[in-house]
Amino acid sequence: MLAYTIPASSLGLIAATTASLFWAFSVVMHRRVGRVLPPVRLNTIKVMFATTLLGLVVLVQWYLGELPWSMPTGKLALMAVSGVIGIAVGDTLFYAGLNRMGARRVLMVYTINPVITLVLAWFLLDEPLTPVQLMGIAVTCGGVSWVIAERNHAKSDGHVDLLGVLFGIGAATCQSIGYLISHSLLKQYEMTAVASAFLRLASCIPVLLAFFWLDRVLRDPGGQEHNHPARPSRKQTVVMFLIAVMLGTVGGITLMQISAKYAEKSGVASTLLSITPLFVLPITAVLGEHVSRRAVLGAIIAIAGVAMLFIAAG
Repeated sequence: MLAYTIPASSLGLIAATTASLFWAFSVVMHRRVGRVLPPVRLNTIKVMFATTLLGLVVLVQWYLGELPWSMPTGKLALMAVSGVIGIAVGDTLFYAGLNRMGARRVLMVYTINPVITLVLAWFLLDEPLTPVQLMGIAVTCGGVSWVIAERNHAKSDGHVDLLGVLFGIGAATCQSIGYLISHSLLKQYEMTAVASAFLRLASCIPVLLAFFWLDRVLRDPGGQEHNHPARPSRKQTVVMFLIAVMLGTVGGITLMQISAKYAEKSGVASTLLSITPLFVLPITAVLGEHVSRRAVLGAIIAIAGVAMLFIAAG
């Protein structure tokens, strides 16, 4: 019997697609967990759990002789700041938006993340925008806006409001800033992917602990029109939280790094990493949420816009 070996380039694309699938399940589960844990507390527990796991991996790497990083102290501090902005602030805002609008809608808003990244890179790093990228920005924003403007349905999860949309845009902006800082540092200095993830996560813990009081502000006030899912039991909350962290935080980040290492065309891989909203649609539909044709078409249009951005980037 002949053994079949998956080509390295195909492995990268499979990893990117699987990461998007894992993130879709993770977000849907975090939506349910958010009925019990408000945004800051949910983010804090997630970060502590993931930091512990990644810290053990870093220790093993160190024991085996692999230096986790070779970076000046000032640059390490800057990497930590990127974690505070992207994870402590960004993920907390994401969970706040998730609690208000549901998984499908908040991910649609979050689709503008690459748009914000490109605009910030143009403004801060003087990276020019091509006509195709400008068209991709317009297409992505158009698809997102079209879905967000859809009227709420009685069987839809969550409720679209201005504050929820602002939370989603704020999360995407913070993630973009954090990514640009860490990307710039990793291009200049030696640092393993696991070590950089560990440092970014660990730096968030004291900040999140200091801002527990924000949960009073970020907690969704609820109301009949918000169409919340059923509140899970304590046992269900623990199980869903552990699965979400293992899939989304640990598995998703690892698969993303595999994709970055093996995929020949980074544009194609990056696009596959952005298709999480497409996976969320069937998941939420199975869970009983109303998914309209407009929502499906809007998601496809937004992802097509993202694809244009990465294809234009080469």
